[in-house]
This record gives sequence, structure tokens and C-alpha cells, in this order.
Amino acid sequence: MAKKRKVNNDLDHIYNYKNELTEQLSDITRLLKESNKSIARYKDKDDKNLCVYSSTIKGKENYYIYDKRTKKKSYVKREDEKNLKKYIQRDYDLAVNDKLKKIQNSLLRLLKIYDIEEIYNTYEGLKKSKKEIVVPIIKSKEEYIEEWYKLHPAMQNTYPQDGQYKTNNNEYVRSKSEKIIADLLFKYNIPYAYEPRLELSNFSTVYPDFAALNLRTGHTYYWEHLGLISEYDYATKNFSKIQDYIGNDLFPGKDLILSMESEGVNLDVKTVEKMIESYLL
Repeated sequence: MAKKRKVNNDLDHIYNYKNELTEQLSDITRLLKESNKSIARYKDKDDKNLCVYSSTIKGKENYYIYDKRTKKKSYVKREDEKNLKKYIQRDYDLAVNDKLKKIQNSLLRLLKIYDIEEIYNTYEGLKKSKKEIVVPIIKSKEEYIEEWYKLHPAMQNTYPQDGQYKTNNNEYVRSKSEKIIADLLFKYNIPYAYEPRLELSNFSTVYPDFAALNLRTGHTYYWEHLGLISEYDYATKNFSKIQDYIGNDLFPGKDLILSMESEGVNLDVKTVEKMIESYLL
């Protein structure tokens, strides 16, 4: 039996992490706000100079209270250990607050100077005569997109039915829903190919409704629109197709975009826009 071939059609690309870094900064800022509330209750406390130390002797953990002012350490009896919880929690709260502040400041500084576009602009800013001499460290975006289209030629499906719906990109697709998807991909300047050929294994070739490129991440997604999901035979056939994708390491939500509709529930523009925003921008 032939060995399954893993599908990977991504090109070499510099990943732009700005969105992820901005989201991370938002998370850290939220946590820091909560942390600041926690440590506010420790302000002006008389016991702020007391801290807890521990040591393990013969497999048992012993606790000590250390006074920073007197620099004296006193042993805490077992029955009094419950009184240490407030000090231990306080020390943790203060420590994590300090870490959050440092991470927030680091992210703020990084985001001020973080601009992957400068790598492309260094080449694009050269005069034409110099461009002809220079070998850039990475392809220009135009070259990158051109190479992607060569890897994903459109209209490969040999299914006899011709497309009836003309898109804004002057191509013909088979359904109104596919036209909605194609027009929105075109609207948002997302490189895409309608019905490219995709070999999942030595025994299986499929023609996804669309292949689409996230220019920010360089990742190629395959988009399948399930237009008759309420029909049993259609649903069974396409569920099997999705299993084939998964069997070749192309997972829904990671590599595979799925949209669907059924009798009485049509595909709408807002749904497609949300999916484009989530996966392709």
C-alpha cells in the first residue's frame, strides 16, 4: 500500500505576527488591570515587611516568617500554618503583577518598531536599475502571489456542468452561494482560485470550491461550501469528503473552511465576511 502524502502547499513566507502581538497585549493589559485590583488591598498594610520562606527537612515542608525590618526568621507551628495563606497569596499577587508589567512594557516597545513591511519596502524602494542587480532576501508580494497562482491553477474540475453565475472577477461559478463567496474574496483582495485540483493521496483527488491565500500568514486555506446539507445523500457524500481532508492532515478551522446551507437556511453575506475576517485577513 502506498504511503499517504501529506498535503502542504504553503510557500516560504515571513509571518506577520502583529495581530497576534496586539491580541496578546490586550490579554496582558486585561490581566494587569485585574492584578492591580488585587494588589491594591495590600497597600499601607502593617505586615508588608513579613514574608514566608519554606524548607524541606526529611520530606516535610517547614514554614518560617521572615521580618525584613528586623531580619529575623521565626518558625511557624503546624497549627498556625493556616495563617500563612494571606502572605503566600500576597507574595504571588505582587510577583505576577511585576511580571505582567514587564511583559506589557516589552510588548508596547516591540509594537512601536514592529513592521514586517519594511523588509519588502527595502527592496521596493530601490531604483529600477538597482532592482535588476539586487537578489532580494525574500520575493516581493507580487512575485509571491504570482507563484501562488501557479501552484493553484483555477477551473480544474472536469465536472460537465458549466458555471452559470458570473463573478466580479469575471469567472463563472456553479451557484449563487459560490458567487457570494467569490465576490467577497475579490472585494477583500484575497488571492483565490476556483475549483483547483488537490491531490489528497495517491488514490484521491478533490476539487475544493476555493483555495484562498492569507497574505499576512502565507497560509493556504481550502474552502468547501456545502449547499445541500439537509439532503441525506449529499450530506453523506460530503462528510466522507471532509474525512478525506482530515485523513490528509487538513483540518476544519485550521486548513479547511466550511460554509453550509440547507433548505430554508441560505448563506448570507455577513456570515461569509466573518469567516473571511477570521481566517484570511
